[in-house]
Amino acid sequence: MKSTDLLLEDHKHLIAASNILAAMVVCSEGGQMVSEADVTDLLRFLDEFGDRHHQGIEEGLLFPALLLDPGQKHYQRLCGLIFEHERQRSLIEGLHDCLLTRNSKDFIYYASRLGEVLKAHIKDEEETLFSLVESSLSAADDERLELEMKSYDKAWQESELNVQLRRLADMELKYLEAPTERSA
Repeated sequence: MKSTDLLLEDHKHLIAASNILAAMVVCSEGGQMVSEADVTDLLRFLDEFGDRHHQGIEEGLLFPALLLDPGQKHYQRLCGLIFEHERQRSLIEGLHDCLLTRNSKDFIYYASRLGEVLKAHIKDEEETLFSLVESSLSAADDERLELEMKSYDKAWQESELNVQLRRLADMELKYLEAPTERSA
């Protein structure tokens, strides 16, 4: 397995979360109430799995590994990806505010925008970042990075990851007709 394989697996879960969010938007646009508990749990997943775990791995391990080259030729590209992470964090914060204000118009806006941004970001990473990894890291460096990624925030992974992935699967069954395959 390569480090990018781990990121691809994370991306599957993030796409599932984005699809659930899109289904919640459809419900809201149709005037249906969306479960506040479901939105809270989905935001928790995006905060903890998406930001703390996945983006933490990218910003704390992957990007520094790609910046080890003396010419820093990937610096601008990686700064752009971090900017996109910040944009996602801002939209998630907007969704947290929507829970407090119960403003469905704002929920529809922030949720729709986050879904678009997240899917575009994942597509960009898979098309460009992954090729940077393959062209920049030796097999030994990639293997070391993969091991570091697997052990990243191990306590959280052991206590929370499976619980959150099960909750995500439950929401997929509730909001989507065909849930994605789980491998946790």
